[in-house]
Amino acid sequence: MRANRLHSIVIAALLLLALPLAGSAQSNKIEEQRKRVEQYKKEVESAKKEVESLKKQKSSASERITALDRQVSSRSKYIREVERELNLVKDDIAETKALVDSLGRELEHNRKVYGEAVRTAYRNYRQSNSNNYLFSATSLKDAARRMARIQHIADSRRTLADTIEQQSDLYGRQHAELSKRHRELDSVTRVLQAERKELQSDRDEAQRSYNQLSKKEKKAITRQREQQKKLDNAVAELSKLTKGNKVGGDFSSKTSNLNLPVVGGSIAKSSGGTATITGTKGAEVRSIYEGLVMRVDRNESTNHYAVFIAYGEYLSVYTNVSSVTVKAGDKVKRDQKIGTVGLGVDHTGKQYGYVQFAIHDTRAGRQISVTEFFKKK
Repeated sequence: MRANRLHSIVIAALLLLALPLAGSAQSNKIEEQRKRVEQYKKEVESAKKEVESLKKQKSSASERITALDRQVSSRSKYIREVERELNLVKDDIAETKALVDSLGRELEHNRKVYGEAVRTAYRNYRQSNSNNYLFSATSLKDAARRMARIQHIADSRRTLADTIEQQSDLYGRQHAELSKRHRELDSVTRVLQAERKELQSDRDEAQRSYNQLSKKEKKAITRQREQQKKLDNAVAELSKLTKGNKVGGDFSSKTSNLNLPVVGGSIAKSSGGTATITGTKGAEVRSIYEGLVMRVDRNESTNHYAVFIAYGEYLSVYTNVSSVTVKAGDKVKRDQKIGTVGLGVDHTGKQYGYVQFAIHDTRAGRQISVTEFFKKK
């Protein structure tokens, strides 16, 4: 009975050792999320630089507020990604702790069993129990069976000793991994606390700047914020619908050497992935790639449009488009006309034509820089 019990314990311990290290798959998820966090961090830095640049240039208050709004939006997205990382690390800690606790209990149990087995072996040695057991055999066959049983108990004891050593090593490594994860948790928590503080600071600065505007400027900024919110909601909604879209499916983040979406236009500025492309009055706005028109929205205050075109699972947004020539459901070719440049007024009161252009990677859930797609002059 004792030999069978010892043998069962050894088998159970070996099975436990055969389990994969805790957190292997979870660690991969954390690393992937960490890469996403770094991308969003770069967007926050880009938005911050834009705000600083506008301050130095003494640009209009409305421009600075718009830039601050983008900075707040970028930082909010960054915080959400850090929160996802934080939750993944917490899940990983829970997994690792469960394994560490299980290993600890199993190791303690096996040490007790091994101690009992060693004490029993010592008593048998002192009292010559093994010899008595052998010599009390009723036949040679019975003696051979008893000798094999004694050897089996000794082998099981040695195997359990080796298993305990391996378990101790695994327990130590998993315990070190758990400590490492706790340090990561502390680090991510500090980052999150700092970013939340910065976010509140950004919001306070935007509010102070907003309070200094005239009634007319406040009205314009409010309209702009409302329009941006509508655009964000539309992107979130359409991102789900682009899943599995095959039209323009060979478009990727590495696509390059494309024409600007405004004929004869030029990139006036680029911020947070969105490019402002200027052009002359009446200049054609064209799709940069073969795609599927997902939606066309009219801005009631400006009577201009936002055109959403999917290139595979990438979603492009053309805003401030006038005289739209496409509708939802249309398939467009590369460089096909979709409308004309809309007009706007800069902070000096000068009228100019422009289109704002952005591309969203719906699979990664983030906006990407658009300037790399176009031909270099």
